[in-house]
Amino acid sequence: MLQKTRGIVLHILNYGEASVIAHIYTEEYGIQSFLLNGVRKPKARFNANLLQPLSCIEVVAFIKPNNSLHRVNELCAAPSFNSIPYDSIKTSVALFLAEVMYRSIKEEEKNSALFDFIHHAVNYFDQQQEHYHLFHLLFLIKLSRFLGFYPQNHAEDTAPFFDMREGVFTNQLPMHGDILDAVTGKTFSRLLDTTFDTLHLLKLTASERKTLLRSLVYYYELHQTQGFQLQSMAVLEEVMS
Repeated sequence: MLQKTRGIVLHILNYGEASVIAHIYTEEYGIQSFLLNGVRKPKARFNANLLQPLSCIEVVAFIKPNNSLHRVNELCAAPSFNSIPYDSIKTSVALFLAEVMYRSIKEEEKNSALFDFIHHAVNYFDQQQEHYHLFHLLFLIKLSRFLGFYPQNHAEDTAPFFDMREGVFTNQLPMHGDILDAVTGKTFSRLLDTTFDTLHLLKLTASERKTLLRSLVYYYELHQTQGFQLQSMAVLEEVMS
């Protein structure tokens, strides 16, 4: 039966000579895999540009319960991007965040709050003409709330260290080494108090951005993406440097 849903493209895998399998986080069905036949042909029925990382789309497909792969009948932008595909920094950020979500989001059921957050954040990012160099850091922090490991408190003078295993700021160094020191922990905590609308007020050096990015990626590895090395990480660091 044909079903319509909005979606956000997370990952594309070439399939056969000209087709692809698209892993898409959908509004109605959570994470799903879709087959698009012939999309890599010169005169393809579907525009391959619609399948760029984080692209917001509307898809009509034959979605059957318990099927792992669904065949696409119609595909369109919802809405079209204005800047992400044409800005090298934004493109790298989109590739990175799409890979993180592809590795992190596993649920195959509707989660309106999570979909609305991602959809709103991605379109906000596309519309920004400046002050977007910290977007990916704040996005990861906010996404962790939906994934279940958002930090439990904020840094204080009496609790400056962030225990990454427990997700809590503490005044004591734990026995393990998965911890942010007081300096990085303070920067991390500042991000917790930031919104997308106030992100332009947060000033970080290139070194602080790099340290915070690596810390957040490791935080995700501890809680969500164990065993996966993010291929887009090196590209993002190079572009951001």
